[in-house]
Amino acid sequence: MDWNVVVTVRAGPGHEHAVLQGLKALGEFHATAFKYVCLGRVEDSCAFLDEVLTAQESAQPWVAHLARVVPVERVFVCRPEDFVQSFKAAVTPFAARMGDGRFFVRVERRGQLGRIHTQEAERAAADHLIELVAARGGRLTTDFRDPDWIVACETLGGEAGVALLDRPLRERYPFLQVH
Repeated sequence: MDWNVVVTVRAGPGHEHAVLQGLKALGEFHATAFKYVCLGRVEDSCAFLDEVLTAQESAQPWVAHLARVVPVERVFVCRPEDFVQSFKAAVTPFAARMGDGRFFVRVERRGQLGRIHTQEAERAAADHLIELVAARGGRLTTDFRDPDWIVACETLGGEAGVALLDRPLRERYPFLQVH
């Protein structure tokens, strides 16, 4: 499936079904092999996020089961032997949108247990972005408490998607959460 949104659902009987029913008017969404994780394709990520926010504000029942949403900007093949290099390549364009400030990188790995080392990948991608921004004269520092940007990577078996979530986006949409 061609996807650009990852939706996770709060654990509970019927929750995933309820969320998928609520999302079907907003794009093409499907359950995955990973429990409580759905993938979707939407035409316009910003419009989609606004629609989810409207559903949340109007207390639509399905939104109560929504754990988080991550709009993905790039999807790449997730192979353990070259994951770090592929991840770094996928986040390279983000450096142009980052300047002086604080950030962190988070990989949410599903599948590939023992084959992809998340902390190593997070560190490599963070160092890569720090170097790219420094080459332009900027300065990035790692900060997990109050970041200006969060680089999120969602792996699902053999694929991974990345997103750059800035502070205004995260403040506007409370369901954009990265742990």
